Amino acid sequence: MPLTEFGPAQHLSADAVGQPGQRRFRLRAISQGGAYAFVWMEKEQLSAIGEAIDTTLEHAGAEGAPPGPGEVEPVFPLEANHDLDIRAGRLSLGLNEETRRIVIMGAEPPTDVEGEAISIEFDFDTARRLRAQIDEVVAAGRPPCPFCGAPIDPEGHVCPRSNGHHREE
Repeated sequence: MPLTEFGPAQHLSADAVGQPGQRRFRLRAISQGGAYAFVWMEKEQLSAIGEAIDTTLEHAGAEGAPPGPGEVEPVFPLEANHDLDIRAGRLSLGLNEETRRIVIMGAEPPTDVEGEAISIEFDFDTARRLRAQIDEVVAAGRPPCPFCGAPIDPEGHVCPRSNGHHREE
């Protein structure tokens, strides 16, 4: 599996595409050289990245106040020539002790055809902004049922904890 060393990101953000219940989640990155990359993933994977960022910042002794507004969100072209557009089956996050940067590695699920993998580095301030953004993106979905935790669709929800006898609105 070829690994693309994306290097230090000049921009890294999280977003979701689509309506709640049918959203697709991704990290969007722009390298120092201006290359674009999209790393698509499941909501649970995005949420786990946020938690891993917290753990990594704590381990590095870099936790602290969330950053201010920071960088201006760049405009991604509609028909961008993405250097990398992958569907991450596996994700990992760690700390490069030498550069004091966080590294996310994403790889496509193993198939008969070789997939791609990417490595993106970013600083602690970017990590704090990304963590806050991940919380916003994940929270913007369907609200969870207070009894079973499953998402409530706009049409309602049949909660298994009520044995299906009461429709939760």
